[in-house]
Amino acid sequence: MDDLLLKPDKSKNYRGFEKINGLNLAKTNVKDRKYDYLLSLMGIKKAETTFENGILYLSIGNGNPPKTDCKEHETVIEIGNGGITVSGRTSDEISNGVKMLIDMYASRGKTGYFPVGEFRYVPKIKLRAVHMCLFDPDDGTQKEDTNISSVRRRIETAALSGYNSVILEFWGMFPYEKREYAHWRNCHSRESVEKLISFIIDDLHMTAIPCQNLTSHAGWSRITSRRHVVLDQCPDLSDMYIPGGWCFATTREDTKAFMRDIMDDLVKTFRNPPLFHCSCDKCFGFGSSEEERVLPADDLFVNHLKFLRDELEKRGARMAMWADMLYSSIDVKYWKCSEGTADRLPKDILMNIWTHNDIGNGEWKDITYFEDKGFETAYSPWINKDGAKNMVEQCLKHNSLGIIQTTWHKPETALPTVVYTGGYMWSAKEPSAETVKSHVRWKNVR
Repeated sequence: MDDLLLKPDKSKNYRGFEKINGLNLAKTNVKDRKYDYLLSLMGIKKAETTFENGILYLSIGNGNPPKTDCKEHETVIEIGNGGITVSGRTSDEISNGVKMLIDMYASRGKTGYFPVGEFRYVPKIKLRAVHMCLFDPDDGTQKEDTNISSVRRRIETAALSGYNSVILEFWGMFPYEKREYAHWRNCHSRESVEKLISFIIDDLHMTAIPCQNLTSHAGWSRITSRRHVVLDQCPDLSDMYIPGGWCFATTREDTKAFMRDIMDDLVKTFRNPPLFHCSCDKCFGFGSSEEERVLPADDLFVNHLKFLRDELEKRGARMAMWADMLYSSIDVKYWKCSEGTADRLPKDILMNIWTHNDIGNGEWKDITYFEDKGFETAYSPWINKDGAKNMVEQCLKHNSLGIIQTTWHKPETALPTVVYTGGYMWSAKEPSAETVKSHVRWKNVR
């Protein structure tokens, strides 16, 4: 089973492969999820829901309800005698098991042969997220295709590579209802966005997380220009921004009202997500009056971050942010927060550490900088495999919350790294180049 990307931790009584007949016979006592789509990837039409109590399970063919208990967070897969049984304590463990079965099914050429034995697995990294952007296709910048069908295909590949969360960032393409000028006129329809989010949550059993920059222009614009989705359409709203229009004038009440509406739209459409990524990068000024513009930027920044955090808490979502403005100011070299600014922030903000560069085998110093202060951290590699390898290994070493694998404007180029990182996070074992290639080539069997 070396060719599996989603490897089990332990194998017991492994004795080769057996063809499982009756793949159309499936049942489960999981009531809060439907497995029809995932099962269809193995040619199974659906799983009938039973009302048996006890350990949660999904059985295929002659598979029987489990006889042994599972440890916390553990998935147990039993294969043999013409049947398959996946069991666990929560529906997450069952979904993990079904995705492992899909990997096993695909590794044998989708012939119906599965490895025989008992296989156990516990996730090695808690948050395994992929970050996907949806850009305006007509904005004139160089980028790879991010239409919804392409994004959907890449998300499915990520799901089958072990990811449990998707962070979607719509660059002017989200159909805001309360503030229509906050999106381009050719934005995606609400129906298509809701279908994508339903696909993520209901079909792939992943968490859908919104991302929208709530400090500055980035994320409301094209990739490489200063064109602004709001100010290009409503220049009369320029008072909501500092001179030049790059950053929000964060202390204004109309700016705060705008942000509340943006949060409401995203939280509603993403079906009350547990996490909300506010970006908060590429920012360098916040005051809304001449008096405020001479105040320390650190104070204005901290106050605004607290505002965002508190508003999201009211909506049941935890705040996440790119952490570089509080540490390295990687994109804004002419303003860097004072030492200790992060100490003034609530410790439940998730600090997302990222870089576009590979530092070889070195340590990412900002990991301990934030974790020593009491913050949880997640790290974000991009398309560099060595950088991704380093970040996964450091995440395991520090027992950090997780990885948010970015794709930005090169999602197809990044796909091999997405698969590689997913497999490495899953088992803490580096996947082979050939295994990664086979998953990048994954095609839906339907």
